[in-house]
Amino acid sequence: MEIPSERTGVLILRVWVEGGRPDGFRARIVPTGGGHQTAPSAASAVDDVLTAVRAWLDQLLEPEG
Repeated sequence: MEIPSERTGVLILRVWVEGGRPDGFRARIVPTGGGHQTAPSAASAVDDVLTAVRAWLDQLLEPEG
């Protein structure tokens, strides 16, 4: 039986549209995980937000070694 990992993380996404226009998309990304917090970042494209979420998940889920 494998002992469960204590790895946890929180990803805070704040998303808004400035001026009600699709090109006004903005996001603030605040990731934590592995017992430390990394610097917040900003994005103005959906693909950039998705890339940041994927990178955070990949880091959190990478095998311990």
